[in-house]
Amino acid sequence: GPQRLDIDHPVVVFLNGTTQTALQWRPQVLDMLPDFPIVCYDGRAQGKSEPGDRALTLDLHVEDLFSLLSYLGIQKAHLVGLSHGARVALAFAARHVEKTDRLILCGIGADTRYRSRAIVRSWHEILRTGGLEAMAWAVLPVILGESYLKENEMLLPKMVAALVARNRKESLLAHFAALLSYPLLSETASRLDQPCLVISGSDDLLYGPGPAKRLAQIIAADYEQFEKTGHNVPVEAAKRFNRVCHGFLTKPSSS
Repeated sequence: GPQRLDIDHPVVVFLNGTTQTALQWRPQVLDMLPDFPIVCYDGRAQGKSEPGDRALTLDLHVEDLFSLLSYLGIQKAHLVGLSHGARVALAFAARHVEKTDRLILCGIGADTRYRSRAIVRSWHEILRTGGLEAMAWAVLPVILGESYLKENEMLLPKMVAALVARNRKESLLAHFAALLSYPLLSETASRLDQPCLVISGSDDLLYGPGPAKRLAQIIAADYEQFEKTGHNVPVEAAKRFNRVCHGFLTKPSSS
């Protein structure tokens, strides 16, 4: 089992996006490790984690994170989430104020996005009928921005292979189905007491800057937009993302 981290200052917990695993955070972990204890984990039905026998819900993901932090002896955590992970981080922070220090939310927005719901449904159908590889080819052009695709087109087969290797069809089907029934952010998000930063890519096809900016207003968060960047900011703009996160997590608190 994992080591217990009996520490007084906050641990940074990275929370995966859909189809991602803890391995995705390697550039961030290497950047942060000198200054922070770090926890990366695959959420239920992600990567190496089994879906278990309970119905997948946002509440269950929050419960899992609470159990993990308790098991590791972590009093307080900075949560850094991308997309699905940002949804979990936001729900966790609202429910467990005492456990949450600072929040960085990337790749989500406040509005109902009919396009993003349709995209997730299309991924679910492609996975169900065509399998993991077909789904991976459908996912990548949606979550990666134009500039990144232009510079890294040769890497796409490798990225598809990695996505196929790290995911399991049945787990992902359950994940997509659950995702489509999550409560609307516009109905559940409200002002947070914790310092919070919302990051969005200008070319994010799932949640553009508008909804991200509105989310930042609703929860009283700082907001930062990354130009020429798609949905997967930590991969597309790793150096800047790391710098911004590091700066936000280390700046003196205003209280």
